[in-house]
Amino acid sequence: MRIQSQTQTRNEGWLHKLTDPIPVYNPPRPAIAERPPDLKAMWAKWSNGTDFHHLDGFAMSLGVDTDALRLLGCAWGKNAWAFPMKNAKGQVIGIRLRNEKGQKWAVQGSKQGIFIPEEQMHDGNILYIVEGPTDAAAALTLGLCAIGRPSCMGCDEMIVDHIRLQGIKRVVIVTDNDQPGLRGAEKLQSALPVFSAIWVPPCKDLREFLTAGGNTRIIEATLKDTVWTPAVRRPIHSTAA
Repeated sequence: MRIQSQTQTRNEGWLHKLTDPIPVYNPPRPAIAERPPDLKAMWAKWSNGTDFHHLDGFAMSLGVDTDALRLLGCAWGKNAWAFPMKNAKGQVIGIRLRNEKGQKWAVQGSKQGIFIPEEQMHDGNILYIVEGPTDAAAALTLGLCAIGRPSCMGCDEMIVDHIRLQGIKRVVIVTDNDQPGLRGAEKLQSALPVFSAIWVPPCKDLREFLTAGGNTRIIEATLKDTVWTPAVRRPIHSTAA
């Protein structure tokens, strides 16, 4: 029925002479779905194999505390530094990689997520939202309650879910001093269910602010003169599952 010849039958089959060799029909094999990588196990393996002194050297190169990187789950794998990306509940859904030249990419199969410290006290105080894992490490070094998002845009609903799950009352969005950063901060602020403010460091980013001698007193003094935006009252679709 499936092997063509020069003569077709009425029932859409094909006629073959018995003296002619008939080729063997090999049905196509169904494609085997590739199993997604176990990102949590991959990150755990890298974390267990990371040398503390190597991590300490990376912290020094960034100008942040080693403990801040440790809290963010920073580990060495695939010839690069790895940071786990998590969903609103803190489950690993991706891994961001950064090599020693500062180039960034993600492990294949990763989903965009937020950088959440493993141990952080959410007691209703201000939560600082920064761009990227190294700025999150800078915020933790300053003693701030902070999380990072993968870039200046994205993960807005995931951040909203995290804020609700942790009972956060106020949020400060820390943005780089450029147009994409400001647009991303305003977009996130328009979705937040709590009082919020946007703070722009007086330099390139929060990590540069830290290495230049910045401290929480400067941030708090600036926020006293900052206009806080009320919470958004409209319903927001949840992605915490």
